[in-house]
Amino acid sequence: MEFFHIILLSIIQGLTEFLPISSSGHLILAPLVFGFEDQGLALDAILHLGTLLAIIIYFRDDLSKLFFSLFDRQADPSTRKLAVSILLASLPAGMIGLFAINYIEVNLRAPQFVALNLLVWSLMFLIADRSSAREKTPRIELSNLTLGQVMLIGFAQAIALLPGTSRSGITIAAGLFSNLSHTTAARFSFLLGTPIILAAGMHSLVSWISHPEQHHIYNYTQLGVGFLVSFVVGFLSIKLLLKIVARVGLMPFIIYRVILAVFILGYFRS
Repeated sequence: MEFFHIILLSIIQGLTEFLPISSSGHLILAPLVFGFEDQGLALDAILHLGTLLAIIIYFRDDLSKLFFSLFDRQADPSTRKLAVSILLASLPAGMIGLFAINYIEVNLRAPQFVALNLLVWSLMFLIADRSSAREKTPRIELSNLTLGQVMLIGFAQAIALLPGTSRSGITIAAGLFSNLSHTTAARFSFLLGTPIILAAGMHSLVSWISHPEQHHIYNYTQLGVGFLVSFVVGFLSIKLLLKIVARVGLMPFIIYRVILAVFILGYFRS
């Protein structure tokens, strides 16, 4: 694979992992549209780990407090409750991914399936976005989420295993339905994404290690470039998403998703 393709995929991963436009959908489409081979397990793992580092660096203070609160009896109860909420909300995606990820990767990667999910979940994002804008009741904080609301967001994240959905988009939408503000829902989405992105990266890495025939596809320089680009772009896209959702909500991303879905259906109509 040429360096241009690696950089392109790294930029796509860095942007779409956090923007609510579906990273899996874009990574499926890119090789088909630009005519190059599938990126393979090694690059897939490295790109996930690059975006994981972006979250860790950006939310380093929050993540540090959440992690140590699980082992410190003197920790702030609201911080410990949030840490437990993130662990609980990670379970549905973790369990479903464990048993269904191979089926999804083999059977649900068709461009038309991606387009359908882009359209269906764009409608859901629109309903959540507009409902939140009209809601007049005070917004709750993350520490006030009930167990039911936490699990709603967790099961929403599990749905994002379907290509074309968007993990960030569907968890933000579930957060809006749970009466979080746009900014707070986006923040929880990022914090919640840390375990699942780590799991995805580790899954790809272990799969690559267990397939020796793929070890020759990339050299360390290529993997290093992919990691660095996905990290930098991912870090910038976190800042971009937080600014956009605070000012105008999800609408710009909904419009993009619909346009992309129409393009896919037209491009792959045969």
